[in-house]
Amino acid sequence: MTASIPLSHAVAQSSSETAAYYRLTSITRLPGKGGRGVTNIATLYHEQGAREVTWQSAQVDSRLKRGCYVTMRGIEHSVTSDRVTKIQRLDLLDKPLPNVNPFDAVPANWVHDRALVKRASNLWSQLTRPLQHLVTAVLWDGGRFERFLTGPAALSCYPPVPNANLSHAVETAETALMLANGLTDVSTSVVIAAALLHDAGKADDFRLSPDRTGYAYSERGQLVGARHTVLEWLAVARGRDAVIVPDGQYLALIHALTATRGAGWLGIREPRIIEATILAAADRVCSESGWSPNHYAERREQVWTGGVR
Repeated sequence: MTASIPLSHAVAQSSSETAAYYRLTSITRLPGKGGRGVTNIATLYHEQGAREVTWQSAQVDSRLKRGCYVTMRGIEHSVTSDRVTKIQRLDLLDKPLPNVNPFDAVPANWVHDRALVKRASNLWSQLTRPLQHLVTAVLWDGGRFERFLTGPAALSCYPPVPNANLSHAVETAETALMLANGLTDVSTSVVIAAALLHDAGKADDFRLSPDRTGYAYSERGQLVGARHTVLEWLAVARGRDAVIVPDGQYLALIHALTATRGAGWLGIREPRIIEATILAAADRVCSESGWSPNHYAERREQVWTGGVR
């Protein structure tokens, strides 16, 4: 039995609205009737509605784990006494699907600020379809996605607030879009994808400290780092998950994520495309302690004129 995630107060359980996919937030397995088979009871979450479902199976499906994506098959009826929907089975969605917006399946106890989740969802919706698929693939794993949403943006230099990494990603993307406004020959889709993913690797950089009062670097965080981690995830998305992204967009995204000042003979590439410059500027603005979104407008001119270092 896994710990149950409570339904969001903002999303009522509904038998009339069925989403194409859900996030599995808890599952309980009990002996079936007469000791035969398994009685499964699961809680599912999607912004369209949260559900509690039950079904019988011959054996335990160990692939169904907290945080994974699932779809319901064979909806029978709801038991009105406890609002449990009887179904034939839950199917695991094991491969990233291009039409799945990961920010539409964020349980309320992962991110209490639903406005922040909505902002992230809207940003994903502005991506081109190939980059939507790519971002979804990178964030497909439930454990990784939860760590990305709930984890810190850094061990220092950031206020210790909930969902700091997600908040920084969203604010960076929104600031980058503002900086790109009115500029020609800018791929806003590349800008948004790069902003959402530029610190995504920090999901594996940090782990809860042994006393669970804070965070510490994981072994990967100490030896590899977030920038290389997200490149691994992107490579897996294109290889194993067969996500197809035009080479021009993919190279622009990789360049935006990796470009920095340094010696070229070390393999470092300075920003050579406007998307990389925009991301770097937006990241600097949003990383400055004490700056809130309503200050970004007055900083725009400083960024482009070199006032921000």
